[in-house]
Amino acid sequence: GYTEGGRLARVVPGWQVIGWALVLCLPLSVPGALIALSYEPVRLTAHSVTGVLWVAAGSQFLGLVVWYRGMAAIGIPKASQLQLAQPLLTLVWSVLLLGEGLTPAAPLTAAAVLVCIGLTQRARG
Repeated sequence: GYTEGGRLARVVPGWQVIGWALVLCLPLSVPGALIALSYEPVRLTAHSVTGVLWVAAGSQFLGLVVWYRGMAAIGIPKASQLQLAQPLLTLVWSVLLLGEGLTPAAPLTAAAVLVCIGLTQRARG
């Protein structure tokens, strides 16, 4: 999906790419949501609605618009390799912002992924 989205973002604005992707997912997401709602009752509060709106509009929609624009600008292969650094960033922010604890394996694995990214980028050049 990301690869095709990156290709499309070269000719169509990123907001249209993600918008159409969301429309095309409706036949799967609506039945899935209805099934989930049958198992879990909805309790709408200002806090919950604000959270859902942020995840939908801010985090997902705007984030993917920027992501597709970046993929179109730097190229899909390079952007895909860059995305592999995301787990390391997630670890760093979870420790700094949320006070999460890490097992010794987590930073070692993240470092190994970064080494692999570096090696693949060097091999391409």
